[in-house]
Amino acid sequence: MAEHTTTADPFGMWRDWMANSERQWNGFLNDAMATDEFSQTMGRMMDGYLNLQKNMNEVMGRYLQLINVPTRNDILAIGERLSQIEERLDQIEDGLLRREAAQPAAATGAPIAATMPRPPRTKKPARA
Repeated sequence: MAEHTTTADPFGMWRDWMANSERQWNGFLNDAMATDEFSQTMGRMMDGYLNLQKNMNEVMGRYLQLINVPTRNDILAIGERLSQIEERLDQIEDGLLRREAAQPAAATGAPIAATMPRPPRTKKPARA
């Protein structure tokens, strides 16, 4: 009868140890997170973090203002104003196009500027 030898698989033992460890840690941490104390502690930590973030934003804003560099809010405000200006220009352009279409010269193909009277020329060109 052939003798069957078994060798220890170090990777298999390591995988088993990791799986058992992970299972134990998951159980322990799930139990700990289910408590009211954990929820209260996490709530206090989150409040502290948010207050820290608010204070840092205020300090950074004052610092950037001191060194005359625009803040994120300044850039966003400029972008908003630029959008409003572009919308207004579009409205003006649409109005001009409607006005040009309503004039009789536009029907003949002549530009509006050609149909408008020109101011008198009072200055004569210099003679060479």
